[in-house]
Amino acid sequence: MRVQGFSVGPIVGECGTTRVRIFGRAAMAAVTEPRKAMWGRIQWRPRDQSHWSAPRPFRLNANFDGSGIVVLTDLQPGCEYVYRAGWVSDPQAPDTALDWQQASEGSFRTAPADPQAPVSFLFGSCSYRFFDLGGRLSDDRADKTFAAMQANQAREGAADFVLFCGDQIYADPLNRLGAISSEESYLQRYRTAFGQPAMRSLMARTPTYMILDDHEIEDNWPASASARDWVEKFPAAIKAYQIYQASHSPAMPLGPEGLYLDQDPDHLWYHFSHGCMDMFVMDVRTERQLAGSPAQRWMISPEQEQALADWLLQSPERVKLIVSPVVLFPDNRPLFRGGDAWEGFVHQRTRILEIIRRHKLPRVAFVSGDVHASLVAALTCSGRRAPLAHSLVSSGLFWPAALLPFRWYAPMIQRQGRLATSSVWSRMLARIAGLSLSRYKVSLLSGVYSRDAFARVTVTPEGFEFCLYDRRGDPLPAMTVRRSWLAPE
Repeated sequence: MRVQGFSVGPIVGECGTTRVRIFGRAAMAAVTEPRKAMWGRIQWRPRDQSHWSAPRPFRLNANFDGSGIVVLTDLQPGCEYVYRAGWVSDPQAPDTALDWQQASEGSFRTAPADPQAPVSFLFGSCSYRFFDLGGRLSDDRADKTFAAMQANQAREGAADFVLFCGDQIYADPLNRLGAISSEESYLQRYRTAFGQPAMRSLMARTPTYMILDDHEIEDNWPASASARDWVEKFPAAIKAYQIYQASHSPAMPLGPEGLYLDQDPDHLWYHFSHGCMDMFVMDVRTERQLAGSPAQRWMISPEQEQALADWLLQSPERVKLIVSPVVLFPDNRPLFRGGDAWEGFVHQRTRILEIIRRHKLPRVAFVSGDVHASLVAALTCSGRRAPLAHSLVSSGLFWPAALLPFRWYAPMIQRQGRLATSSVWSRMLARIAGLSLSRYKVSLLSGVYSRDAFARVTVTPEGFEFCLYDRRGDPLPAMTVRRSWLAPE
């Protein structure tokens, strides 16, 4: 029995010290009964050993576009593994009859056991692929960035993981014109985008974490959402997102034994640890509250905000990286400010920053995309010598030259100065609550690079290094920033 390679994937997802999730999607349209059978097969072994594990069957679900997740457990920390995986046409086929020659292949390295180990990861956001109104044409140049990310690891050393900060697909490449709304259309976007050869190879060999931004649904979601959008477009987009992005992340709950997906998630934000670093990945799109006064608006729900606060105060001396697909700071210049970014939710932003300030958390950075530009900024406040936090931004992974006029961020950014505040009345209420909306000042530590790029970030308990590379993988030395967490500004 031949083990067929996946049509999408494999994707190495959440990867801890002893456990990893691997996603695969089979081109099994003709195989629909039983819909949840054990079609998947995988074998693995440490790279330095020759003996493969016994084949592990796992479920592929036709209700989830023929995809499935297999969870490998009882692994060794800091160990490199290779695997081969795919699907069979007969779920009852005996292990001894399996032919693996056409199976998909990949590798991964588990997280180190040392809680002080340095961490290096690649990140970026916004991979634009133009689709015409019939979905027949697309721009395949985006895949060159993913090839460069793989080459970077061969040259600079293997990254611990890759982080995609949003807009992994564009469901609305022409904004409202031609925007999709059906579940099948969203699924097809993912099959095409995640089926790019270099992207597939990258995700099969490096643990990959993802979070959505607006274009996985529609531009600036949910600012223009209609009642119909909430019952048609949104459920279709989120189901496709859960299948292709959330399923292999810590957001998707596992069963009691940790061997299979247990249920749909209650929320899309999640957190994990790797070496010296804890990372909280925020969902800044699906929980927004836009109605009411400025003080009543929120970008993340009260439940997510409380979870973030609790997480910040657990092991507060560790490196804390907070992924916000929307840039937390700097703001736009006053003339260009709007309601979609954090400057439209200043009360909630201030509450988050106040936790960092009041508890004197020493090693905090925000990791973002969205704005089709890359930069590093520091946030300072009175009474503290070291920066309160840093902002690391890398975007976009690919944006066509024909759309260069829409790289809007560089001329609009406020490169230095205070974060946006709200009305006099809001500032008075903040003072009563013990907050100070005008406390924080921003300064850029780099230039603003407005072409295709990805970043490599290395963090240690002492500091961080941010290195930027263009789409061909060439380093951009002028954008390199090295900082100590505790050095005065």
